[in-house]
Amino acid sequence: MSEKADKRSGMLGTIYNMLPSIDDDYAAKLVYTLENKKSLPELQQDIANISAQLSSDSAMTDTIAAKILLDEITLPAALRQLRIYNNATSIAELAKALELEQEDTDLLLNVYASFSSRKYFDVQFATALKDVQDRPLNDEQKVLCALDILLEQARELLSRNRSTPKENRRAVLATADKYHISVVLTADLLRVYTQPEAILFNPEFNKLFTQLSKINKDDSLNASLCARALLCTITPKDAQDITLLSKMLNKQILEEDLMIIACRYLKSKTPKDVLDAFQAVLQRLPHVKQKEENLGLAVKVLLDGTAKTFDAAQKAAQLRRDRIVLKEQLSKKNLYSGYAADIAAKFGGQKDFAQIETEMADILRQLPFCTEADENKELACKVLLGTLSQTEAKDQAQYLRDLKAKTLTKGLAPEVMKNYLGTKPAEEILEFFESSLAPYTFWKSDRKKHLFALQTLVAELNGNYNAQISQFVLEMLETGSSLEVVADMLANIQSKKASPEELSALLSRYKQARAAAK
Repeated sequence: MSEKADKRSGMLGTIYNMLPSIDDDYAAKLVYTLENKKSLPELQQDIANISAQLSSDSAMTDTIAAKILLDEITLPAALRQLRIYNNATSIAELAKALELEQEDTDLLLNVYASFSSRKYFDVQFATALKDVQDRPLNDEQKVLCALDILLEQARELLSRNRSTPKENRRAVLATADKYHISVVLTADLLRVYTQPEAILFNPEFNKLFTQLSKINKDDSLNASLCARALLCTITPKDAQDITLLSKMLNKQILEEDLMIIACRYLKSKTPKDVLDAFQAVLQRLPHVKQKEENLGLAVKVLLDGTAKTFDAAQKAAQLRRDRIVLKEQLSKKNLYSGYAADIAAKFGGQKDFAQIETEMADILRQLPFCTEADENKELACKVLLGTLSQTEAKDQAQYLRDLKAKTLTKGLAPEVMKNYLGTKPAEEILEFFESSLAPYTFWKSDRKKHLFALQTLVAELNGNYNAQISQFVLEMLETGSSLEVVADMLANIQSKKASPEELSALLSRYKQARAAAK
């Protein structure tokens, strides 16, 4: 069995051992939700603490404890629900002991063990029993009389409430539509408040909604909190604290997160206490311009409440800050245009701007270019990101350079052809330029040498030089000779008026001298 399976098995065993009456679905949900959040000893301690707070032997206590662990219900609301379940148990036990008719038992359960009626059996029965206390009856007779009073009151309630279910249905749907209450909450409200014994929905909702609106002008949140209170997953006091906390946090926290915070913290802390803790977390997380940038991380820390989560949040915030800063630096340079975000996402927190600049320069230095190295900035960015290999980038750069150089030849041709004295058509001259330059590469990355070479070829066409001299010039430029040196050589050659043999010897000496200089 794997370590994870061992932990799940251990957690499930602990849950069933400490909460033997728990609903099976909730037992599984606890394991699934908490297996990566709590250790076995932590889970045991949490269950013990909650069980002590609930302090009840009701069959529903264990499932309610699970709901508290899962942040589905606040402790005060859980105690109210437990009170209802305990009342149901009391009614069932009395009915069995007194052998009540099933119809009477059901009526008592529906009216005095239901949150929708707001009539609690413990209070109502105690009041009725007090009313018959002075009658000359034995204890069992007094209990039966008290139950008769409750049954009569229940029948009267149902008689008065005949129109309530339909009225409440309309009210719930209208309210849900007006305030955009979730489908789940709406369905639960309909289930609870369309029962024959239910109180009127609107007065109860409007009363609490008005109270909440005085605290925080957030109708959508307040309506949802009212719905939760009317379903007894929170209390009206919880709703007031939650909407106040939302206001203190500038309405920046989602309702689901507010509910979790309420379930975990508001049972022992005030909204101000929670706000202070939240602000303290925000203050300690690295940020770029304002601490609210880390709102989501701070909420996660508050919800989890462990040192491990805080450490992870600090690292995440630092990484986020590094990426934003790096992206801003990269975005200021055209060299990274279109790739700043991707580069920052990949290298933020690992490399700084200076390191990126150095790597980029190294990559660009190895790629062939026509006029300037930045022509290959997109290829270099892809190499940096690892989406293109250096070899692939070099091949693409060479292809683009050659293509651009040919285009550049066509662009420069009209300028140099102004000095052409012959009658050859432009297409033929351009073809001559391209065929003459084809064996060489210098012209592809140096515009001045490119222009000089074309001027030399025009001079050949005009009869100023022969093909031997033109070829010599192109070879010298290819081997790295400067324009100044080549121009001096040409001037010297022209001044000598040498014969073909002498010219060949002179060009040969120049080449030997160039080779020796290397």
